Amino acid sequence: MRTYPIALELTIWEDLGLNQYEVTIDEVSNISIKRTDDVLRTRELTSNEVSTLIAAIESLRVPVSEEPKGDENIKVSTSYELIVESAHFSLEFNWEDVDAGGVNAKAFTSVSALAAVVVSLDLAH
Repeated sequence: MRTYPIALELTIWEDLGLNQYEVTIDEVSNISIKRTDDVLRTRELTSNEVSTLIAAIESLRVPVSEEPKGDENIKVSTSYELIVESAHFSLEFNWEDVDAGGVNAKAFTSVSALAAVVVSLDLAH
């Protein structure tokens, strides 16, 4: 069976800035951590880290949620964009901390879990 590279890009907009994680799963897998287009560090991933990432990707479920109703004074402090691409598929997810922590939390469980795995790979985080 032929395997194809997988590319992940996680962008996190926080109150005070932007963090971006670019992960490539291939023969030589690596991660780059950026802050506002400046590459802070890049490193190769271990086989255990690659296995954890692949397991998290395989468990992804496309979330279906509704817009939060009611309190429009809710201040969103963090928003996310996660893109997972390969030769055979492309998935894009956008969500906010309100989605992952409110009534829609269950819908975003697998997406938030993959994002958490990517962030955990930043050993200096």
